[in-house]
Amino acid sequence: MGLRLARSSSEAYLYMARQPCEACGTAGFHPARSASEIVEDTLARRYEGACERCGASREFVFRVPDEPFAPVTAEQGFGDSRPSELLDPGEWLEMADGILAAIPVSPAGLTDAQRREAYADLDAGAAALEEVLKFVPAGADSVSPFAFWTERGRRISLDSRWRFNAEGLRDSLSKVRAAQRSFAG
Repeated sequence: MGLRLARSSSEAYLYMARQPCEACGTAGFHPARSASEIVEDTLARRYEGACERCGASREFVFRVPDEPFAPVTAEQGFGDSRPSELLDPGEWLEMADGILAAIPVSPAGLTDAQRREAYADLDAGAAALEEVLKFVPAGADSVSPFAFWTERGRRISLDSRWRFNAEGLRDSLSKVRAAQRSFAG
């Protein structure tokens, strides 16, 4: 079966939410049930539910890590130090871009609730950038072109190959963390 590893429940939920329904194409799956089980001598977690749009039955099964990773905040990441097996680096960068594009430029004029929301969104965007960096091999200066296995990820890599440079990614991450601090107060 070759189950892919979900390093954390947050990574599993993110992956499932991004997958289109096979019946109607709608993304945004929220499982109604989940349970741990043994699949081919491997501890796994099964998520089941129905598509919210068309009602089609949906199911995802992921391998569970030997040592669970349970982040309390996105700042702690979506998984351990290994690169994701669910989302490729292009998908992580796309997610970071989507989150970060919606953040106000400045905390000026925001309510406390809006500042907290922006802070959390910056946290999630930074965590997604950290996930891209996990695909940079030790001693390399960028993500390998062979690290992209999804059509979406390959398209992003081809359109913006320069964005997968390790130094540029670290610089972007540093800027996001600095912006996050400005929303903390």
